[in-house]
Amino acid sequence: MTKSTKIGWILITAALVMAVWVFTSHSSEADQTTDAGFVLNDSGTELKSYQGSGGSIQVPDGVTTIDSGVFANNSSITNVSLPNSVTTLGSRVFSGATNLRSVTLGRVTSIPASTFQNCMSLTSVSIPSTVTGIGSEAFYGCAALGSITIPGGVSSINSNAFGECNNLTSISASNSFYSSYDGCLYNASGSRLILVPPGKSSVSFSANTRTIGAGSFSYNRNINSVSIPNSADSIESGAFTNSSVTSITIPRGVVSIGSQGSWKPDEMYGYQRSAAQTYANSNGITFIALDPGSGSSSSSDSGGSSSSGIRNNDDPDSPDDDDDNGITNDDDPDDPSDDNGGGSRGKVSASGNAIRRGGAGASGGGSSSGGRGTSYNGKDVTPKTADFSIDVRYVMCAVILLIGIFIMIWGNKRKYTIVRKQTKEA
Repeated sequence: MTKSTKIGWILITAALVMAVWVFTSHSSEADQTTDAGFVLNDSGTELKSYQGSGGSIQVPDGVTTIDSGVFANNSSITNVSLPNSVTTLGSRVFSGATNLRSVTLGRVTSIPASTFQNCMSLTSVSIPSTVTGIGSEAFYGCAALGSITIPGGVSSINSNAFGECNNLTSISASNSFYSSYDGCLYNASGSRLILVPPGKSSVSFSANTRTIGAGSFSYNRNINSVSIPNSADSIESGAFTNSSVTSITIPRGVVSIGSQGSWKPDEMYGYQRSAAQTYANSNGITFIALDPGSGSSSSSDSGGSSSSGIRNNDDPDSPDDDDDNGITNDDDPDDPSDDNGGGSRGKVSASGNAIRRGGAGASGGGSSSGGRGTSYNGKDVTPKTADFSIDVRYVMCAVILLIGIFIMIWGNKRKYTIVRKQTKEA
């Protein structure tokens, strides 16, 4: 037997012995079930499943990890408290727990994808200061959730984290990544409006607003009229996609309006030869000019609006006009001193009241979401939680086994080469 063959057999034997040892050690790690129905791993650090009767439950102290979907679709649990030892959640941990009302999250470092998706009874969540990211659809469909506070450590919130939270009216944030004003989410400086909560029926802008972010009104079904403030200069693509906004006023300072798929308001107020008029004409939207004395109205549709100008002489720029859809004399969307109507010009409306057209109004709103799976601040930190893992010891066994086989094959091949050479020479 050659030296290489001996080494190969030694490695192969070692790999097989190690594999048997690893398998035996796994077999000895039996799960344990507590009296309350928590199924833990042998060391008690991992919550693998729950078989209890529900109600208000307290996860055992010492648990550090909760596997994906442990409480998913469990309609019996009503309140859950996690100990401070818990730092890691898998995805969908509480997804579909329709009777879950409140959760205390211990000291978890992230809220992964779909953690509370469709928890329709959830009214209270205490997000710990240890959380740095909120994943895709983390709170999607939490219809009873009324408010949420973003802790100081959160640096990334997925664009659809709060989608279809139809009673969510307030998001509070104040850190180096996010801020809030009038219950809406902004970037830290307040220059980019990130999210108007789906449950809000009216909204005032931050005085620093420059950008109406993508996806701003995608999940809001309550706001029908919006007036963009004079401080804004751009409306990102998708800001009003799938929104219920039917009337919008856009100031002359807005020079960029991105594509708004699946959205066509009944009317757009703006200034002649502005980005608003260009957008309206390009998309078949009735455009009503705000230029003083212009009395003009246009539409790219062949059956456009009345040629007599702004209908019923409702000139939003005239302080003497009483017919602006129920707005009193001073309701001039372009007047910085006007506090009553759609959006403040040059200052933030303190009242937040707005023009209403068959529904609730707003002085504005926006969101920086992006497409599905992106995050509000440009990062996608949706926690990557793996449901499947391989023991590294098995990998080592396989590597050693392959090395042993390779050495044997290489040694035998070398031996046969030498034998053939000697045979030819003879």
